[in-house]
Amino acid sequence: MSGSADPGGRPDPEAAVDLAGYIEHLNQLRLWAGSPSVRSLAKRVGPLLRPPRAVSHTTVAEVFQTRRRRLDLDLVIAIVRALGADEATVRRWRAAYLRVHRDSKAVGPTAVLRQLPVDLATFIGREKELAALTAGADQDSDTVVISAVEGMAGIGKTQLALHAAHSLVQAGRYADVQLYANLRGFDPDHEPSDPAAILDAFLRQLEVSAAHVPAGLDERAAMFRDRVHGRQALLLLDNAADVDQVRPLLPASPTCLVLITSRRSLAALEGARSVILDVLDPGEAVELLARVVGGERVGAEPEAAERLAELCGGLPLAVSLVAARLRSRPVWTLRYLADRLGKGLNEIAAGSRGLARVFDLSYQGLPAAAQRVFRLLGVHPALDFTAVSVTALAGVDRGEAERILESLQDERLVQQKVPDRYELHDLLCVYAAERAAAELSEQERSEAVTAVFTWYVAAMLAAGRTVNLSQPLPFPAAEPRGHGMRFRDSRQAIAWYDRERPNLLRILSAAAASAHDRVVVLLTLGMIRIEDVARNWRESERLLRAALPHARRCGVPGAEAQVLQRLGFTLWSDNRSDEAIAPLEEALALTSEYDDLVTGQQVLNCLAMAYTGVGDHERGLEVALQALALRDRDEVRLAQRSFNVFNTVAICFHNLGRPAEALTHVISSIDAARAEDDAMYVAMGLHNLGFTYSVLERYAEAVTAFEESVTMARDLGNRYLHADSLNGIARIRHAEGRIPEAQESHRRALAVFDDLPPAEAARYRRQLDVSPLRYPQ
Repeated sequence: MSGSADPGGRPDPEAAVDLAGYIEHLNQLRLWAGSPSVRSLAKRVGPLLRPPRAVSHTTVAEVFQTRRRRLDLDLVIAIVRALGADEATVRRWRAAYLRVHRDSKAVGPTAVLRQLPVDLATFIGREKELAALTAGADQDSDTVVISAVEGMAGIGKTQLALHAAHSLVQAGRYADVQLYANLRGFDPDHEPSDPAAILDAFLRQLEVSAAHVPAGLDERAAMFRDRVHGRQALLLLDNAADVDQVRPLLPASPTCLVLITSRRSLAALEGARSVILDVLDPGEAVELLARVVGGERVGAEPEAAERLAELCGGLPLAVSLVAARLRSRPVWTLRYLADRLGKGLNEIAAGSRGLARVFDLSYQGLPAAAQRVFRLLGVHPALDFTAVSVTALAGVDRGEAERILESLQDERLVQQKVPDRYELHDLLCVYAAERAAAELSEQERSEAVTAVFTWYVAAMLAAGRTVNLSQPLPFPAAEPRGHGMRFRDSRQAIAWYDRERPNLLRILSAAAASAHDRVVVLLTLGMIRIEDVARNWRESERLLRAALPHARRCGVPGAEAQVLQRLGFTLWSDNRSDEAIAPLEEALALTSEYDDLVTGQQVLNCLAMAYTGVGDHERGLEVALQALALRDRDEVRLAQRSFNVFNTVAICFHNLGRPAEALTHVISSIDAARAEDDAMYVAMGLHNLGFTYSVLERYAEAVTAFEESVTMARDLGNRYLHADSLNGIARIRHAEGRIPEAQESHRRALAVFDDLPPAEAARYRRQLDVSPLRYPQ
C-alpha cells in the first residue's frame, strides 16, 4: 500500500483503487489510532451503530481482512468513527467505499482475482526477453495473446514470467483476473497436473460452485473460456509438460494474455510466440550475487565474485544458492567459497550433475537434524507441505519442524509461495530423493511415507467429523505420529480441506500405487464427507468408484459394503436413483453375508430412499420399516446415527399421503437425535416437524418447530436449513392471511445469503426455489 495520508496524518482512503486497497488503508487507520485490539474496538463500535447493538470482536476482525469481497458500510463507518475520525473524514471514507464498490461491480461479480505469486526483488537482466513479453501484450490482436518462455531447468523461466506479469499489472493491464497454476510438467515423483483438475481450481476461483463445475474436461474448458471472455485476464501457466496439457487451459478472448513456461519446446502450440531463455551473462550473474550477498562484500572481492559466477555457469538457481550460502556465513570470503567449489569441480553450467555439487555444498553445511528432514522431504508424497505435516514425516515436534524448514528456506533448499506452506523446486526434489536413496534404508523411507499417509488420514477424518458426522468407520484408523490436527468448527475444517485437497489427491494416488488399501478407503470416506456438504456429487462418485477395488482387497467386508452404500447414497443424491439401486443391493448382500447389522441398516435406509426416488413408495416404506426394525438389535441400537431411519420412514409416509403417520416418526427422529446429542440432526428434524405440522394445518405448532429450527441452524452455520425454515414460517403466515409477516419472513430467508459471493448465494436461492417450502410469491 502507498504511504498516502490526509492533512491530519491519517491514511487517505481516496488513494484506494479497489476494495483490497481500501481495507489496507483501514488497517493503516487502525495503526494510526494506536492499534487498539479488536475486542476493545468492538466495544466502541456497537454504540455507534444505528440502532446501537452489540458487535462481536470476530465480526470486527473480519472487516480488516483484505480477502473480503464485501463490507457492511454501516459497520465500516462505525469503525472509522471509533478510530477517532471527525465527520469530515468519515464522509471521505464513505465516499471512497462507494467508489471502490462501484468500480468492483463494473468488472463483474468476482471483482479482481490476484493469484500471482510474489515478484522477487532479485530479478535481474532479461531486458530483451521482458520487452518481447510485454510488447506482445501491447499489440492489437483478434485472438488471445500467448507467449511461451522456454529454457533449461533453473534458468529463471518462472521468475521472468512473473516479473513480466507483475509489470503489466502495475501498468494497469489485465486488472480483472490474474490466475496462476503450476502444471508440474517435470516433477520426477508425480504425474503432470491434470488439466481437468486445474480447470476445476480455476472455475472455483472464478466463483463457480463445486456442484456446478462440469465433470468432463471439454465442458470445463468451455465454461472457463466463457467465464473469462471479454475480461482483462492474465493467465500464467508454469512448468508445462507439453502442448496437450496446455491447450485445454487456454482462453479464446483477445482481451486475455497467456504466459507459459516450459523446459520443452511448445512450438506446436498454435499462435504462441516463443521466448528462449539463456543463462545470465557474467555481469548479470555478479549483480545477482551482489543483490543477495550485498554490494560492499562483492565489491571488495570482484575477481572472486566473477569466478563464482563462472563456476555457476550463469545459472540463476545456482547463483542464488551460492549467494544464500555466503549470506548465511558472514565470516566466509568469496574467494574461500570459490576455492571450495573449484576443488575438483567442473564449471557449474547445465545439467543436474553440476547442480548437485552446488546442492551438496548447501546440504553438507546443514545441521544433522536439518539434513535428515531435507532427505525425508525427498520421499514426501504431497505437492507441498507444512510444518505440521513434517512432524509426522520426521517424527519431530512442531517447533522443531518450523525451525528446520525456516533454515532450509534460508539456504534456498525449500521455498514458500504462500505463508506457512513449503515446497521443493523440481531439481531440489530430485536431489532430495537421491539423498534419501543414498542415506536412508528402504525401511526408513517406507516408514516415513506410511507416517505421512497415516497423518493425512487422521487429519482428514478429524475435518470430516467436524463438518459432517457419519456412520462408524469399517475399521479403526492407525494412530498418527507428530502434531495432530484439531478443528474448532466446520468453517475451519473446510478451509483446511480446500487448501489440502491437491495434496490429498496425491496421497490417494500414492497410497493406491503402493497398495495401502486401508489408507485409500479411510481417506476417501473422509473426503466425501466434505464433498457431500458442498453437494459435489460427481466428485464423490469418482472418489468412491476409485476406492472400491481397494475396499474389496483390504480384507474387511464392512469396508466394501460402506463404500458401496456411500456410492448408492451419492447416486441417489444426484437424482440418479435408478443407478443407485444396484450398488445398494450389492452392499445389502454383503452385510447379510457377514451379519453386519449396523452397516446393513444404513444400506436399507439408502435403498428405501432410492425406491422412493424411482416412484416405488410402497417398496420404499417396506424397506425403511425393515431398517427401523433393526433398532431393536443391541449392536444397532448402541451404534450412533441410526435415528435418520425414522426420518426416512416419515418421508415414505408423506409420499404415500399419510402425514399423520409421518408425524410420529419425525418426532421419534428428533427424540433419538437429542439422545445422541447431534445438534445438526435435531435442527433438521425440527424443520421436518414444521413441514409435517403445516401439511396437517396445525399452524401454531408448525411455527414453533420452524422457529426452533431457525435458531439452531443459524448457530450451526447451516444456511440452507436456516433459510428454508424461515420460508416455512412465511408459508404458514401466508396461509393465515398475515401477508406482511409472511413477506418479512421471506425477506429474512433471502438475506441469509447476502454475505456470500453472488454465485454461491444464487445456488442456495435456486435450491430454495425447488423446496416444498418455497414461498408462494
